[in-house]
Amino acid sequence: MIEQLFSQPLFWLTATLGAYLFGLTIYKSFNNPSWLPPVLTGFLLMIFLLEVTGTTFETYSQGGQFLSIFLGPVVVALAVPLYQQIHTMKGQALRILLAIIVGSATTVAVAVALTYYFIGDDLIAKTMATKSVTTPIAVAISEEIDAITALAATFVMVTGIIGSVITPAILRTIKLDDPQAMGVSLGVCSHAVGTSRAIELGQTETAYAAMAMTLTGGIHAFLLPLLLA
Repeated sequence: MIEQLFSQPLFWLTATLGAYLFGLTIYKSFNNPSWLPPVLTGFLLMIFLLEVTGTTFETYSQGGQFLSIFLGPVVVALAVPLYQQIHTMKGQALRILLAIIVGSATTVAVAVALTYYFIGDDLIAKTMATKSVTTPIAVAISEEIDAITALAATFVMVTGIIGSVITPAILRTIKLDDPQAMGVSLGVCSHAVGTSRAIELGQTETAYAAMAMTLTGGIHAFLLPLLLA
């Protein structure tokens, strides 16, 4: 009976939502520390549950795909703060575009180079190149370039969590924590997870993170298949 329950997509959908809500509760109880985002707690809890129950990724993803339905509306909702900042962004268009291109190129180049250096596996290095965009885009790119889809999704999640934790701290340390710079950095380095962190910081950070996340995803989706296929 229990094994049948673990094979049901709706069970894993409910478990995922429950893990996130549990992480959110922990996050708020510790006064919203940047090092303990709800996504991280939920991520670790789901890994534990999948390992204990012996559930395959394929089984879990059948439930997870229901959550993907809501990704579109959520991204569209980010257009609201983006619209509020659009007049300011117009005057900074060239600088923003250059920052996103240089930033996204750097993060991919460094990650791939380090993967080659420490692991020396072409396939894993190719998969690592997809790490800085949202999961649906990363999965599509990985399929296009014959990379490892499941590993690409994992790299995306880990990148988002680490980036959302350390990016604000680094920018504050070097005194480059202007809301616009903070937003662009979170969007480029940490995609959707970074943008969710930006929402907590303010409207300006949210707008710039959403814009950077969108443009980074578009650039990667266009260039990576051409460079790595």
